[in-house]
Amino acid sequence: MGLLSDIVFCEPTVGGQIGATIVQLLLWSFLTDYDYGVMAHVHKYVKRQPWYPTVQENMKDDEEQLLWNFQDPGFNYVSWFQTIMHHGIAGVLMSLGMLLGQPWLWRHGMLVEVGGLDLLDAFRIAHVKFFPPGTFPTNVLLKSREWGPLMCFHHTVGLCVGIPVNMYFSEIYEFQLFGLMILGFPAICFGPGLIVKTFDKTKYPRLWFAWYMWVSLTFFLGSRTIFYFPAAWSCFLHVWRSPVGSNWKVMVPLTWALLAMSLFSIMLLAGRLNTLYKRYGKDTLHAVKRS
Repeated sequence: MGLLSDIVFCEPTVGGQIGATIVQLLLWSFLTDYDYGVMAHVHKYVKRQPWYPTVQENMKDDEEQLLWNFQDPGFNYVSWFQTIMHHGIAGVLMSLGMLLGQPWLWRHGMLVEVGGLDLLDAFRIAHVKFFPPGTFPTNVLLKSREWGPLMCFHHTVGLCVGIPVNMYFSEIYEFQLFGLMILGFPAICFGPGLIVKTFDKTKYPRLWFAWYMWVSLTFFLGSRTIFYFPAAWSCFLHVWRSPVGSNWKVMVPLTWALLAMSLFSIMLLAGRLNTLYKRYGKDTLHAVKRS
């Protein structure tokens, strides 16, 4: 029962972390499966809705559609729901852990990222490569030259920071808040998009402008810039000064994760500013004001 208890309560032990990670991997492999899992039913439900043709039209020139090139542009909306579900469930677990004083819940929230996304994507990529055609949508995403390197870059961050933080720092409020803001807060930033994207962007330009500004201010500028950089530096100093600061097995992956996440945040902000400039230049802003 010792190992089982470690897994259930996501104890900061090797067995507890590996076991709980596997649990999250198996759980999310079902939740996000588009053949028989929860997302299969979400996908079918969304496609039956009367507003789905509007979503398809809205998504035709969406940044992600231009990158991933799904046969049905509307699938980006379904994928968007999956992303929000991922961040939302992780955020709920982390929030409950902090509010109830139960760090094991917070650690499970962290492993939603590590096991439920990072490792799961690695297995699905391997499945596509070694047992083609693999599973949808990974087999489509891999056709994009950008997706593979981007996911490798993104997922190594979670793998390098998730387990060390769970093992040594999950009971420290500073790290708990950092994890909640990075992993859980995006659900609040992106959640309203599930409603906005069902409205025709040509008929509701002000709504779409408000949506773009909301995400730009809360996510790209707020959590990933103003909050992230001071918080990341503070967490790094805490680790450096802690008893494990001299342990290269902790410092090397953690340093890489923070550096990579910092670069990723800068790239996100730069990309967002570029998108805002293209979509809402002076002429467009004047048109929105006149409408």
